[in-house]
Amino acid sequence: MNKKLVLSFVAVMFFAFAKAQLKPAKDAKELKSVIATAIPGDTIVMLDGEWKDTEIKFEASGTAAQPIVLKAQSLGKVKLTGNSTLRIGGDYLEVHGLWFDSGQVDDEHVIRFETGSDKPARYSRLSNTAITNVTTKHQDSTNYYVSLHGINNRVDHCAFMGKVNKGPTLAVRLKNSENNQHRIDHNYFGERRELGINGGETIRIGTSTYSKASSRTIVENNFFEKCNGEIEIISIKSANNIVRNNLFLESEGAITLRHGDYNLVEGNVIIGNDNPNVGGIRVINKGHVIQNNVMIGVKGTEYRAPLSVMMGIPDGPLNGYDPVVDVVIQNNTIINSSPIALAIGTRDNATVAPQGVVMANNLIYNTERALGIQTFDNISGIELKGNKMNDLTIADFKGVDISTFDMVPANNILIPSKESDEALTGVATSPKARIDATGALRSSIKVGAIVPGNFKAPLALSQEFGTSFVNINDLREQVIEPEPETITVEPGLKTLEKALKKLSGPATIILREGVYEMEKGFKITQDLVIKGTGKDKTFLKIASGAESAPQYYFRIESALTFDITGLTMDGNVGKESVKYAISSPSEGNGSIYKVKVNEVAFQNFIDENGAVFKAYKGTMADTISISNSVIKNSFRGLNLSYEKDGNGKYNANHIIISNSIFKDIEQYAVHFYREGSNSLGNGGNIKIDHSVFYNVDNNEKGRIIRVDGIENVLITNSVIDASPNTTNTIRLNGTKHIMVNSVINNSSKIKVSNGALTKGVDYKDPKWKDLESFTIEENSPLKGAATDGKDIGLIQ
Repeated sequence: MNKKLVLSFVAVMFFAFAKAQLKPAKDAKELKSVIATAIPGDTIVMLDGEWKDTEIKFEASGTAAQPIVLKAQSLGKVKLTGNSTLRIGGDYLEVHGLWFDSGQVDDEHVIRFETGSDKPARYSRLSNTAITNVTTKHQDSTNYYVSLHGINNRVDHCAFMGKVNKGPTLAVRLKNSENNQHRIDHNYFGERRELGINGGETIRIGTSTYSKASSRTIVENNFFEKCNGEIEIISIKSANNIVRNNLFLESEGAITLRHGDYNLVEGNVIIGNDNPNVGGIRVINKGHVIQNNVMIGVKGTEYRAPLSVMMGIPDGPLNGYDPVVDVVIQNNTIINSSPIALAIGTRDNATVAPQGVVMANNLIYNTERALGIQTFDNISGIELKGNKMNDLTIADFKGVDISTFDMVPANNILIPSKESDEALTGVATSPKARIDATGALRSSIKVGAIVPGNFKAPLALSQEFGTSFVNINDLREQVIEPEPETITVEPGLKTLEKALKKLSGPATIILREGVYEMEKGFKITQDLVIKGTGKDKTFLKIASGAESAPQYYFRIESALTFDITGLTMDGNVGKESVKYAISSPSEGNGSIYKVKVNEVAFQNFIDENGAVFKAYKGTMADTISISNSVIKNSFRGLNLSYEKDGNGKYNANHIIISNSIFKDIEQYAVHFYREGSNSLGNGGNIKIDHSVFYNVDNNEKGRIIRVDGIENVLITNSVIDASPNTTNTIRLNGTKHIMVNSVINNSSKIKVSNGALTKGVDYKDPKWKDLESFTIEENSPLKGAATDGKDIGLIQ
């Protein structure tokens, strides 16, 4: 190169750098102007202060050597509030130090990596920026905090928290941008409340439409804390992505390989702290490698198990469940967690078992006796080899061996001791796990995520997450509890039905005195309270013009709590009947719900396969509570009897019935069933106090209260009357089945076995004054005879 050419090149470069400027903007108008004139190397500075209702269109073109930067004057001191959004379109653009806080946006995206469908961002970066507690003006609308379009973009060292409406927190869009090679790293994804419906992912990469395409996005070194939006925390719906070295803390869901193939999930640390809704990694589709992950206290089951390998649907649609094929699951460590779930189905047509799956060199450790692996269907296509577990873990499978080894504390987790090195020798696999969860090279084949005696912290525990201007502890204090909406609904045809359909979050519905007619049942997806004015004033019925009797009034689809009080529910629909007043989800979804019923009358639920309450197989309630209520003229009361696989499962931790009446019930008042036993859970509890059972299951083989296999039964201060044809009103079996200070009249005796306790149980005439309210005569033997000094029977 000659001298003149060199000087010319230097002059050009000097001129270019000289033109690059620091350009301040004090308001939206100035900002628009300086963006319009920006050239490579410029830095646009938003001056400190509140920027309200500011819609930023950052469209420009920088270069790799001279990106155009949009930044806050002082990190975190530019607060974007109200309807403030940011769109980024062009090449080599960077955004630093902004804070979108407590806004309410119209646009579906807070930050979008495109300014139009023809102007995506490329080679651009969002860094050191926060989005906290931003909502939409309409809570039932869908939006994203960040939408990634284009190619080769990066989101790093950001903080996201407080999203309450539908839509992923961060979405990678593949339309017009396959093989996009985005990177999402060192971010803090803070608390997100359970949405109650599909669409609450924290990160979603792709959609079913593009699930056969590659994204090649890397999600690494992030911190996910209490990301409870839905079961899919990270939802992978594309191919060739990497999820590695992330920390998950008490996040109620799982890393879900929902659609797409050939994804790598490695080095993640998942800490559940024994939360029963925390899951691990859910495996669907083909070609994945899952290795070097550490799961501690992950107590979700089935779909939320530490590792769950799903059954597939043959020739299913793009949004179906492709079979699991040629997947390698190796060198993972599972500590004090629920069992691995193998070949678990999602639908009745999920009939294709996993094939070509290798589970090798995984380590399972429990400090109390627990099941290590649970199978649900055919696992002949899963090869188990080289897996180790300690002697407190139960798993009778070839390729899963009991071994004697020690776990020692290091970096606030347990790792295998150096002395356990020989005991934890594994088997050869392909591909080979060359490093462990700390990044250390493996010099020999060992089981588990961390090489024995390696005291270095896992990479997932040794990162700096989030922004530099607000620390994670301060963000935690800013979590906003969603305020339940309170709605008053007038009586009439479909008025309640319409109000329920409009709900987009937790709500309390107030019903006035009068009749409310529904035509269809309602699936409860958000925490819900329904309050009437009293069971003799507020009435809920099915409209005479309904096409048919709905299967249920209310089904708890994904809500955590359902409270109903102060009304009468009538199952009668002409010649038909509503089958269930309230039911659990139709299938297990891993969540645990609560139902509270107070001062409610249920009547005329006479369908011969129905019940006032039904729990479906595989579902679990924490508590079913019924107080001050009446169930009458119905086929069955509470039916929780479908766990019949002999594995010790049951449908509720607690059933509590107090001060309530069961009258004129064709079959049982309660059927709470558990077949078999296991070392997990409490075995079920039922407590009945101050209640009356009159003319219930008055049949030769009838039993009024059925509690077969339930661990703890306590019946106190109650009356059973007018069921003379029953063989045994109740069968109590075992030392934890207790009945005290109760009266039986005109009914068969209770059956007691294996140390069950009855004390103060008398066979006497209660001397009723009224058979509707079950008040008693002054000379009744129930007077003052309860354990609490009150009358046996109802507390009037």
